[in-house]
Amino acid sequence: MNSYHNPQPKEGINTSHAHPLVTFIKLFSVITVVLVVSAWLFGRSGAWLASLIPYQQEVSISELYEKPEAIDPDYQAIQDYLESIVSGLEANMDLPEGMHISIHYESEKVENAYATLGGHIFIYRGLLEILPNENSLAMLLAHEMAHVKLRHPIRAAGQNIAIQTGIKYLLGYSNSDLLGQAGLYTQLHFSRSMESAADKEGLEGVYKLYRTVSGATELFDTLHKISVKNGSDDTSPFFSTHPLDEKRIKDLKQVVDDESLSSDFEAKGLPEGFANWL
Repeated sequence: MNSYHNPQPKEGINTSHAHPLVTFIKLFSVITVVLVVSAWLFGRSGAWLASLIPYQQEVSISELYEKPEAIDPDYQAIQDYLESIVSGLEANMDLPEGMHISIHYESEKVENAYATLGGHIFIYRGLLEILPNENSLAMLLAHEMAHVKLRHPIRAAGQNIAIQTGIKYLLGYSNSDLLGQAGLYTQLHFSRSMESAADKEGLEGVYKLYRTVSGATELFDTLHKISVKNGSDDTSPFFSTHPLDEKRIKDLKQVVDDESLSSDFEAKGLPEGFANWL
Protein backbone atom coordinates (compact mmCIF):
# COMPACT_ATOMS: atom_id res chain seq x y z
CA MET A 1 0.00 0.00 0.00
CA ASN A 2 1.41 3.36 -1.06
CA SER A 3 1.85 5.97 1.65
CA TYR A 4 0.38 9.51 1.22
CA HIS A 5 2.82 12.11 0.03
CA ASN A 6 2.09 15.86 0.27
CA PRO A 7 3.66 17.52 -2.77
CA GLN A 8 5.34 20.88 -2.19
CA PRO A 9 4.49 23.82 -4.47
CA LYS A 10 7.08 24.97 -6.88
CA GLU A 11 9.35 27.78 -5.81
CA GLY A 12 8.03 31.22 -6.78
CA ILE A 13 4.60 30.00 -7.87
CA ASN A 14 2.91 33.07 -6.29
CA THR A 15 5.45 35.50 -7.62
CA SER A 16 4.69 37.53 -10.73
CA HIS A 17 7.40 37.70 -13.36
CA ALA A 18 6.18 41.13 -14.46
CA HIS A 19 7.91 44.22 -13.18
CA PRO A 20 5.91 45.85 -10.32
CA LEU A 21 5.81 49.15 -12.23
CA VAL A 22 4.21 47.43 -15.24
CA THR A 23 1.59 45.86 -12.98
CA PHE A 24 0.86 49.24 -11.40
CA ILE A 25 0.51 50.94 -14.79
CA LYS A 26 -1.92 48.26 -16.00
CA LEU A 27 -4.00 48.51 -12.83
CA PHE A 28 -3.98 52.31 -12.94
CA SER A 29 -5.02 52.27 -16.61
CA VAL A 30 -7.95 49.96 -15.91
CA ILE A 31 -9.14 52.12 -13.01
CA THR A 32 -8.80 55.27 -15.14
CA VAL A 33 -10.81 53.75 -17.99
CA VAL A 34 -13.52 52.61 -15.58
CA LEU A 35 -13.75 56.09 -14.04
CA VAL A 36 -13.82 57.83 -17.42
CA VAL A 37 -16.49 55.53 -18.86
CA SER A 38 -18.50 55.76 -15.65
CA ALA A 39 -18.29 59.56 -15.66
CA TRP A 40 -19.49 59.62 -19.27
CA LEU A 41 -22.42 57.33 -18.48
CA PHE A 42 -23.30 59.25 -15.33
CA GLY A 43 -23.14 62.52 -17.24
CA ARG A 44 -25.35 61.38 -20.12
CA SER A 45 -27.89 59.89 -17.73
CA GLY A 46 -27.90 62.98 -15.53
CA ALA A 47 -28.35 65.32 -18.48
CA TRP A 48 -31.26 63.25 -19.82
CA LEU A 49 -33.01 63.04 -16.46
CA ALA A 50 -32.52 66.76 -15.83
CA SER A 51 -34.09 67.59 -19.21
CA LEU A 52 -37.32 65.98 -17.96
CA ILE A 53 -37.62 68.52 -15.15
CA PRO A 54 -40.43 71.00 -15.97
CA TYR A 55 -39.16 74.50 -16.68
CA GLN A 56 -41.12 76.01 -13.78
CA GLN A 57 -39.37 73.58 -11.47
CA GLU A 58 -36.07 74.75 -12.92
CA VAL A 59 -37.07 78.32 -12.05
CA SER A 60 -37.80 77.18 -8.50
CA ILE A 61 -34.37 75.56 -8.26
CA SER A 62 -32.70 78.76 -9.39
CA GLU A 63 -34.51 80.64 -6.62
CA LEU A 64 -32.57 78.63 -4.05
CA TYR A 65 -29.46 80.52 -5.05
CA GLU A 66 -28.38 84.10 -4.60
CA LYS A 67 -30.19 86.45 -6.92
CA PRO A 68 -28.45 89.23 -8.87
CA GLU A 69 -28.37 92.58 -7.13
CA ALA A 70 -30.82 95.27 -8.20
CA ILE A 71 -29.69 97.29 -11.18
CA ASP A 72 -27.66 100.38 -10.35
CA PRO A 73 -29.66 103.51 -11.39
CA ASP A 74 -26.57 104.73 -13.24
CA TYR A 75 -26.91 101.76 -15.61
CA GLN A 76 -30.68 101.82 -16.06
CA ALA A 77 -30.36 103.03 -19.66
CA ILE A 78 -28.31 100.03 -20.76
CA GLN A 79 -30.55 97.68 -18.77
CA ASP A 80 -33.65 99.06 -20.50
CA TYR A 81 -31.96 98.77 -23.89
CA LEU A 82 -30.95 95.15 -23.30
CA GLU A 83 -34.46 94.30 -22.12
CA SER A 84 -35.96 95.84 -25.28
CA ILE A 85 -33.78 93.61 -27.50
CA VAL A 86 -34.57 90.55 -25.41
CA SER A 87 -38.28 91.34 -25.65
CA GLY A 88 -38.06 91.51 -29.44
CA LEU A 89 -36.17 88.23 -29.59
CA GLU A 90 -38.63 86.49 -27.25
CA ALA A 91 -41.38 87.28 -29.74
CA ASN A 92 -39.36 85.72 -32.57
CA MET A 93 -37.74 82.66 -31.01
CA ASP A 94 -40.83 80.55 -30.27
CA LEU A 95 -40.00 80.11 -26.61
CA PRO A 96 -42.09 77.50 -24.78
CA GLU A 97 -45.13 78.80 -22.95
CA GLY A 98 -44.21 80.18 -19.54
CA MET A 99 -40.53 80.63 -20.37
CA HIS A 100 -39.26 84.13 -19.66
CA ILE A 101 -35.77 85.54 -20.03
CA SER A 102 -34.25 87.78 -17.36
CA ILE A 103 -31.27 89.80 -18.58
CA HIS A 104 -28.71 91.14 -16.09
CA TYR A 105 -26.10 93.76 -16.92
CA GLU A 106 -22.77 93.52 -15.08
CA SER A 107 -20.58 96.64 -15.19
CA GLU A 108 -17.32 94.73 -14.73
CA LYS A 109 -14.81 95.10 -17.56
CA VAL A 110 -14.85 91.40 -18.34
CA GLU A 111 -15.41 89.89 -21.79
CA ASN A 112 -18.16 87.51 -20.83
CA ALA A 113 -21.81 86.56 -21.17
CA TYR A 114 -23.58 83.38 -20.09
CA ALA A 115 -26.94 81.72 -19.51
CA THR A 116 -27.83 79.84 -16.38
CA LEU A 117 -30.82 78.21 -14.68
CA GLY A 118 -34.27 79.75 -14.62
CA GLY A 119 -33.83 81.84 -17.77
CA HIS A 120 -31.20 84.19 -16.32
CA ILE A 121 -28.66 85.68 -18.71
CA PHE A 122 -25.69 87.77 -17.63
CA ILE A 123 -23.74 90.08 -19.93
CA TYR A 124 -20.67 92.08 -18.97
CA ARG A 125 -19.49 95.54 -19.93
CA GLY A 126 -16.19 94.24 -21.32
CA LEU A 127 -17.98 92.23 -23.99
CA LEU A 128 -20.47 94.97 -24.83
CA GLU A 129 -17.63 97.39 -25.50
CA ILE A 130 -16.30 95.35 -28.43
CA LEU A 131 -19.55 94.75 -30.29
CA PRO A 132 -19.81 96.70 -33.57
CA ASN A 133 -23.59 97.02 -33.94
CA GLU A 134 -26.99 96.14 -32.49
CA ASN A 135 -27.38 93.03 -34.63
CA SER A 136 -24.16 91.58 -33.17
CA LEU A 137 -25.46 92.31 -29.69
CA ALA A 138 -28.79 90.73 -30.56
CA MET A 139 -27.00 87.63 -31.85
CA LEU A 140 -25.06 87.35 -28.61
CA LEU A 141 -28.27 87.61 -26.57
CA ALA A 142 -30.15 85.25 -28.91
CA HIS A 143 -27.38 82.66 -28.58
CA GLU A 144 -27.69 82.69 -24.79
CA MET A 145 -31.49 82.68 -25.01
CA ALA A 146 -31.27 79.64 -27.27
CA HIS A 147 -29.36 77.82 -24.53
CA VAL A 148 -32.29 78.50 -22.22
CA LYS A 149 -34.89 77.50 -24.82
CA LEU A 150 -33.11 74.20 -25.50
CA ARG A 151 -32.79 73.53 -21.74
CA HIS A 152 -28.99 73.41 -21.89
CA PRO A 153 -28.42 74.93 -18.41
CA ILE A 154 -30.50 72.32 -16.57
CA ARG A 155 -28.96 69.53 -18.66
CA ALA A 156 -25.44 70.78 -17.93
CA ALA A 157 -26.26 71.08 -14.23
CA GLY A 158 -27.77 67.58 -14.18
CA GLN A 159 -24.69 66.22 -15.89
CA ASN A 160 -22.40 67.88 -13.34
CA ILE A 161 -24.38 66.58 -10.39
CA ALA A 162 -24.61 63.05 -11.79
CA ILE A 163 -20.87 62.87 -12.44
CA GLN A 164 -20.02 64.18 -8.98
CA THR A 165 -22.48 61.82 -7.30
CA GLY A 166 -21.39 58.78 -9.28
CA ILE A 167 -17.66 59.30 -8.92
CA LYS A 168 -17.96 60.03 -5.21
CA TYR A 169 -20.00 56.85 -4.83
CA LEU A 170 -17.38 54.82 -6.68
CA LEU A 171 -14.59 56.32 -4.60
CA GLY A 172 -16.51 55.90 -1.36
CA TYR A 173 -16.67 59.63 -0.63
CA SER A 174 -19.85 61.41 0.38
CA ASN A 175 -20.74 65.08 0.49
CA SER A 176 -24.21 66.54 0.89
CA ASP A 177 -23.40 69.84 -0.81
CA LEU A 178 -23.63 68.50 -4.34
CA LEU A 179 -25.93 71.20 -5.65
CA GLY A 180 -23.67 73.96 -4.43
CA GLN A 181 -20.55 72.30 -5.81
CA ALA A 182 -22.21 71.91 -9.20
CA GLY A 183 -22.40 75.70 -9.42
CA LEU A 184 -26.05 75.86 -10.40
CA TYR A 185 -26.20 79.63 -10.34
CA THR A 186 -22.85 80.23 -11.98
CA GLN A 187 -21.47 79.76 -15.46
CA LEU A 188 -22.21 76.36 -16.94
CA HIS A 189 -20.04 74.69 -19.54
CA PHE A 190 -21.91 73.56 -22.63
CA SER A 191 -20.75 70.97 -25.13
CA ARG A 192 -19.76 71.91 -28.67
CA SER A 193 -22.97 70.36 -29.98
CA MET A 194 -24.97 72.56 -27.60
CA GLU A 195 -23.04 75.62 -28.75
CA SER A 196 -23.72 74.80 -32.40
CA ALA A 197 -27.43 74.25 -31.71
CA ALA A 198 -27.60 77.60 -29.88
CA ASP A 199 -25.81 79.29 -32.80
CA LYS A 200 -28.40 78.06 -35.28
CA GLU A 201 -31.39 78.78 -33.06
CA GLY A 202 -30.09 82.23 -32.20
CA LEU A 203 -29.31 83.15 -35.81
CA GLU A 204 -32.83 82.23 -36.91
CA GLY A 205 -34.29 84.37 -34.12
CA VAL A 206 -32.17 87.37 -35.08
CA TYR A 207 -33.09 86.97 -38.74
CA LYS A 208 -36.81 86.98 -37.92
CA LEU A 209 -36.36 90.17 -35.90
CA TYR A 210 -34.14 92.14 -38.31
CA ARG A 211 -34.80 90.35 -41.63
CA THR A 212 -31.04 90.18 -42.24
CA VAL A 213 -28.04 88.25 -40.97
CA SER A 214 -25.80 91.29 -41.35
CA GLY A 215 -24.05 91.86 -38.04
CA ALA A 216 -25.15 88.51 -36.64
CA THR A 217 -22.44 86.46 -38.33
CA GLU A 218 -20.06 89.37 -37.79
CA LEU A 219 -20.28 88.68 -34.06
CA PHE A 220 -18.36 85.44 -34.44
CA ASP A 221 -15.76 86.98 -36.70
CA THR A 222 -15.20 89.63 -34.02
CA LEU A 223 -14.96 87.05 -31.26
CA HIS A 224 -12.61 84.91 -33.32
CA LYS A 225 -10.28 87.86 -33.91
CA ILE A 226 -10.20 88.52 -30.17
CA SER A 227 -9.44 84.87 -29.47
CA VAL A 228 -6.61 84.83 -32.00
CA LYS A 229 -5.23 88.14 -30.70
CA ASN A 230 -5.14 86.83 -27.14
CA GLY A 231 -3.47 83.61 -28.23
CA SER A 232 -4.23 79.96 -27.59
CA ASP A 233 -3.62 80.40 -23.87
CA ASP A 234 -6.54 82.83 -23.59
CA THR A 235 -8.13 82.70 -20.14
CA SER A 236 -11.22 84.80 -20.90
CA PRO A 237 -14.28 83.37 -19.13
CA PHE A 238 -16.29 83.72 -22.33
CA PHE A 239 -13.99 81.56 -24.43
CA SER A 240 -13.58 78.99 -21.64
CA THR A 241 -17.35 78.41 -21.57
CA HIS A 242 -18.01 79.06 -25.28
CA PRO A 243 -15.54 77.02 -27.37
CA LEU A 244 -14.94 78.95 -30.58
CA ASP A 245 -13.15 77.76 -33.66
CA GLU A 246 -13.19 78.32 -37.41
CA LYS A 247 -15.39 75.26 -37.96
CA ARG A 248 -18.13 76.77 -35.80
CA ILE A 249 -18.02 79.97 -37.81
CA LYS A 250 -18.05 77.98 -41.06
CA ASP A 251 -21.03 75.90 -39.87
CA LEU A 252 -22.96 79.04 -38.97
CA LYS A 253 -22.36 80.54 -42.40
CA GLN A 254 -23.47 77.24 -43.91
CA VAL A 255 -26.81 77.70 -42.12
CA VAL A 256 -27.10 81.08 -43.83
CA ASP A 257 -26.59 79.44 -47.24
CA ASP A 258 -28.79 76.41 -46.58
CA GLU A 259 -31.73 78.50 -45.38
CA SER A 260 -31.11 81.32 -47.89
CA LEU A 261 -31.01 83.96 -45.18
CA SER A 262 -30.60 87.41 -46.67
CA SER A 263 -27.91 89.93 -45.82
CA ASP A 264 -29.37 92.67 -48.04
CA PHE A 265 -30.10 95.06 -45.19
CA GLU A 266 -27.30 96.65 -43.24
CA ALA A 267 -26.91 95.98 -39.54
CA LYS A 268 -28.56 98.44 -37.19
CA GLY A 269 -26.17 100.73 -35.38
CA LEU A 270 -25.93 101.01 -31.63
CA PRO A 271 -27.88 103.91 -30.07
CA GLU A 272 -26.27 107.31 -29.79
CA GLY A 273 -24.61 107.60 -26.42
CA PHE A 274 -24.38 103.81 -26.01
CA ALA A 275 -20.77 104.02 -24.85
CA ASN A 276 -21.77 106.47 -22.12
CA TRP A 277 -24.34 104.06 -20.75
CA LEU A 278 -21.72 101.44 -19.97
